[in-house]
Amino acid sequence: MSAKKKACAAISSVGLVLTLSACGGSSAPVVKDSKALVEAPVLKAQASGAFGAALMTTDGSSFTLSSPAPMTPGHYASGQLPGQINDAISIAVTPKASLNLASMIVTASTPAGACADILDGDNGFNGAPQTALAAGSATTIKWAISCPGKSGDALTFAINNNNASLVEVTGKLS
Repeated sequence: MSAKKKACAAISSVGLVLTLSACGGSSAPVVKDSKALVEAPVLKAQASGAFGAALMTTDGSSFTLSSPAPMTPGHYASGQLPGQINDAISIAVTPKASLNLASMIVTASTPAGACADILDGDNGFNGAPQTALAAGSATTIKWAISCPGKSGDALTFAINNNNASLVEVTGKLS
């Protein structure tokens, strides 16, 4: 091989090594706040109170949640857990402006832990409505939960929608 070809090969090899060494970067990942990646932000409810009270959100929408009542899931229901208390709650909603509840998230908990949602179409517990509510229209949503604990334990029930905490109510398991 001629000297010219050797020099060209050497320069090409050095160029390739320099190019590839710039690709990797640091091997340590940059994570500033790992909790922000896995934990939902805590939102302050626009309205809070007790079961049975009419609550108004900041936009003037009205929510009234009935006191928890015992519920027996049907044969095809899902979400109920053995040994837990199954309660039904009616959520009466009258929005001041159009309200899309398709992204409604309900959370419920007792001192013993988080409650699970029960879906039971045969008994009208279908989850969040899939159509928007027109301003001023009223609807009642049937919601069922399966909670750890015993009758009379504290219960916190919250409704979030589109990254906003709408209402939070407190009371007791049936």
